[in-house]
Amino acid sequence: SRGPFVDLNCAGLSKELLESELFGHERGAFTNAMNAKQGLFEIADDGTLFLDEIGEMDPSIQARLLKAIEEKKFRRVGGTRDIRADFRLIAATNRDLSVEVGAQRFRGDLYYRLNVVKLRMPALRERMEDLPVLVQEILRPLSKEMGRPVPKVSPRALKKLETYPWPGNIRELRNVLERSLLTLHGDEIRSEDLLLTDVRMKP
Repeated sequence: SRGPFVDLNCAGLSKELLESELFGHERGAFTNAMNAKQGLFEIADDGTLFLDEIGEMDPSIQARLLKAIEEKKFRRVGGTRDIRADFRLIAATNRDLSVEVGAQRFRGDLYYRLNVVKLRMPALRERMEDLPVLVQEILRPLSKEMGRPVPKVSPRALKKLETYPWPGNIRELRNVLERSLLTLHGDEIRSEDLLLTDVRMKP
């Protein structure tokens, strides 16, 4: 728990880049590999590796990941030497991996190896009691970044936020609050300062 915390979003990375990021590579392993590079497994040794959007990972990388988890050792791309690393692995996904396994888009053996302790993060619309705290936690750094005092949020504005379905979850909430700060005159966010657009609603 006192070791490094290393995170990687697996979505949008090519198979080759993801493999290099995770396992590292040796000099000359591929074009433009001018120097050897440590992978995140090495960097996370004695710490935690967090893989976000693991459901997007290429099946061939899933096989290498399973081996690294099982044996606590791996080889860099282009390498011949085993490297040992002791790490805690946390993985997140917005997909139902049991469904992905059934559709043969995710390896069953990796799924069952990962599924030791399963935590479900409810959507924002399912935990509206958290919204007032989240609003303050988001406004504080945004206000500091913009060099202005943290504004108050009127009761009507908070009510408007609480009755919105939040299809975009926390990211959408942050964007709404950031937009309101950019156009805000005064020290209070009012209901009319909040521009909410539910993309699921037909015009």
